[in-house]
Amino acid sequence: MRKLITLCILTLMIATPSLASPIVPVKFKTSNGVDVLFHQAMEAPMLDIKLAFAAGSAYDGAQFGLSMLTTELLNQGNNGETATEIADQLADTGAQYQANGTRNMVALNFRTLTEPKALHAATAVFRKIITQPDFKISAFKREKNQQLLNIEHSLESPNEIANQTFFKLLYKDHPYAHPVMGTTDSIKEIKLEDVKRFYSTFFVDGNATLVLVGAIDKNQAKSIAEKLTKDLPRGPKAPRVSPAKALSKNMEADVPFPSSQTAIRLGELGISHHNKDYFPLVVGNYILGGGTLVSQLAIEVREKRGLTYGITSQFLPLPAIGPFIINLSTKASQSDAAIKLIRDILAQFVKQGPTDKELTAAKQYLTGSFPLSLSSNSNIARMLLQIQFYKLPEDYLDTYVNNINNVSTTDIKKAFQQNVWTDKMLLVTVGKS
Repeated sequence: MRKLITLCILTLMIATPSLASPIVPVKFKTSNGVDVLFHQAMEAPMLDIKLAFAAGSAYDGAQFGLSMLTTELLNQGNNGETATEIADQLADTGAQYQANGTRNMVALNFRTLTEPKALHAATAVFRKIITQPDFKISAFKREKNQQLLNIEHSLESPNEIANQTFFKLLYKDHPYAHPVMGTTDSIKEIKLEDVKRFYSTFFVDGNATLVLVGAIDKNQAKSIAEKLTKDLPRGPKAPRVSPAKALSKNMEADVPFPSSQTAIRLGELGISHHNKDYFPLVVGNYILGGGTLVSQLAIEVREKRGLTYGITSQFLPLPAIGPFIINLSTKASQSDAAIKLIRDILAQFVKQGPTDKELTAAKQYLTGSFPLSLSSNSNIARMLLQIQFYKLPEDYLDTYVNNINNVSTTDIKKAFQQNVWTDKMLLVTVGKS
């Protein structure tokens, strides 16, 4: 308990990295070929570790939810020890473990003190979680039932139904189409052997990316990386997911739901991380709907007309092309007016672009808030993982501010006209007809 309290206190004490000290990670490979990025950060005696696999829900195949179920089982019994014993061992060292699954990746996140005894014990537990899951039938049944409950609970939310419907209709038969959690029918059909097969196929050395950020030196980083990954199953990198295809015309879907609010989603296919217009679209989207209270959508739809409590737009970059999506909720009686207004604002923005004043304000916010994205070891590790996993330029962090500042109003107008097609959009509404 004392170590756990110490870890919580130190978490709050991590200093914000100085922009005068650029983040230049050390790159190396383990003996079995796992790519590793290491950044030394001595501000606090802690180490953040992120181990990712190209094993997200896009690799479920027809067994929707298999990736998430496998991920949730990783720490539910390891090397003959129960889930409770594993949790107690983590608590004794003050370490924290969390797993996250998305459409593209599974990220295993670990934080520990760097005091030698605690570091050794904690990383030994993490190694067991990564490389020695028992996949006991009792744990499988328990986690399977929990996932079914989570799915049932998600379907009580009109916003979640809107999100799921949007992805299903936009991506059709593409691997991005189904919910990350899967469906009730798909989860019921998954067997323990399917989980074991998925683990041995995707949680392998050739499919892994490892990031370490914290108060250790390079030799320690190499030793820890080797210790954690040397017993991973052997296997190749997962195949790339084929790019999705855009809609050929406007499409609408209305899902009846007994709610006082109507959830609205309007969008289309957007971009990958490597789109040539990435930065003009990022800056432009902040002006359109990314700035929560200061965007055009927020001002016109929320502030001036009171049609919603909140409205945002977003480009979600994904390797196989992620969506551009506008989302909000409004009273059912106001939904038609809100939708028309949103379409008009978007069409005008695509046609005219932003003003110089809007661009200046957006640049100030995006460059001024950038240091906050590197405000802790965990944030640095997350950013480095994105860079390595998605194969972003190695100088991405060093050039980010310049890339934002170099964007012009003309760039934004051109980028939106080449990437946003107002006559090929999907509209989803969930609520009372």
